[in-house]
Amino acid sequence: MAASTAAAGKLVLRNKCILLGNAGVGKSAITQMFHSDGTQYPKTYAMTIHSEVCVKVVNIPDTSVTVEMFLYDLAGHEVFQEHLPRYCEGAASFMLVYDVTNMDSFKNLTKWLQIARRGKAGKASQGVLLANKIDQTSRRVVPSAMGEDFAKAQGLAYFECSAANNVDVDAPFYFLSNALHESFEETLRMFVKGGEAAS
Repeated sequence: MAASTAAAGKLVLRNKCILLGNAGVGKSAITQMFHSDGTQYPKTYAMTIHSEVCVKVVNIPDTSVTVEMFLYDLAGHEVFQEHLPRYCEGAASFMLVYDVTNMDSFKNLTKWLQIARRGKAGKASQGVLLANKIDQTSRRVVPSAMGEDFAKAQGLAYFECSAANNVDVDAPFYFLSNALHESFEETLRMFVKGGEAAS
């Protein structure tokens, strides 16, 4: 996390957020839909090679604070996975994504979490678990309860979305932005309190 002051006393926090999950779970679609405010859903599947990066600014309600979300959409194919930990370094937040119609993508979440933590983006950062493709109700094989249980066990916030229908795509990103802001405020309070104690 980095912070800087902008014009008119506006505070800007920078949040490197990595998205991890199996190939084909919809990480790129989720990223593009959030970045474009729901206007750019990819019509065809294009394999991500290593990492795709984009930036989206999020305003924190009732404050003069904005969060610049640097979104790292990381490749899910095995051939690229040895390079992933270095992309995870310095991340303030991470998102594990799975496809509710694909049980293997859910079973592999532990592996993705380990990659995040090897890259120093796990325990010291805010994480969410995102279940995608909830619009495909007839093909769903991973019930909400399974996702919720995994998230709870790993200390992650749980969300569901449909990138294809632009349903609740923004929610996990806004959650992470607000969590970063709260963490910054808490650090600031502790710093001020420590300074008062020292004086």
